[in-house]
Amino acid sequence: MLRILRASLPSRAMSTLKPAPRAAVCVIANEVLTGKTLDTNSHWISKLLFRRGIDLKRVVVIPDEQEAIVSTVKELSQMVGASGYVFTTGGIGPTHDDITYESVAKAFGLGVEFHEATLKGLEEAMKQRPGGMTEGRKRMALLPAGCKTLTTEFWTPIAVVENVYILPGIPSMVRSMLTSNEEHFVGVPIFRAIVKTLKLEGDIAAELTAVQNAHPNIAIGSYVNLTKDETGVRDTSFNTRLTIEGRDEVEVNEVSDEIAKLFDGEKVDPSEH
Repeated sequence: MLRILRASLPSRAMSTLKPAPRAAVCVIANEVLTGKTLDTNSHWISKLLFRRGIDLKRVVVIPDEQEAIVSTVKELSQMVGASGYVFTTGGIGPTHDDITYESVAKAFGLGVEFHEATLKGLEEAMKQRPGGMTEGRKRMALLPAGCKTLTTEFWTPIAVVENVYILPGIPSMVRSMLTSNEEHFVGVPIFRAIVKTLKLEGDIAAELTAVQNAHPNIAIGSYVNLTKDETGVRDTSFNTRLTIEGRDEVEVNEVSDEIAKLFDGEKVDPSEH
């Protein structure tokens, strides 16, 4: 029997019926808005949050402008609530447009101050760099006053102000920093099943809507089988991939069985997709 994919969480989270925490990602990057850089951080973070059983509700991309950062951080922080998580990426480097620390601080009525452990780690790291410590580089240790920090393998910590987690923009650093602190982010398990069918989306739309309406606590997604460049199919054995997700494992299993039978489909291992 095919297993249903479940978020890997501590037992305390698996036994609770409380609402799942919410999350948002704020990408701070002019280079993303102008098309110079492709944002991969939000995609990776979304997968981590699913794995942790946390509901990602919004991803926004904003410019390196203080007013935009302050207003967006305030809005997202309020939206996810005290039990939620807001992740910012980008804007914590040494140049003039790296203003995330001071902007997040301002959003909460705080100033910035040198974080002793961060400054010490930075000073050690700069001994190996041409030019050594500069005023611009030293700014990278100016964190929101009184913030908490999560330790990482780098001299740069994850600075935490209330429910906001401040990350760099470099994808490899984002992944390393969050992976090493993954247990910090606790949600409520999400179960996923996948059904593949040869039927086309247009042919199953009405019946699929009826199934969705009958199960409001289950999220059903429908995806056309295309290659990444959308020029053809990846696998001619199916035309449509249906995902069934929810926090009730029994209901996810029942709905996926119903969909597989209704559309002459096949349940497949969700861990492979």
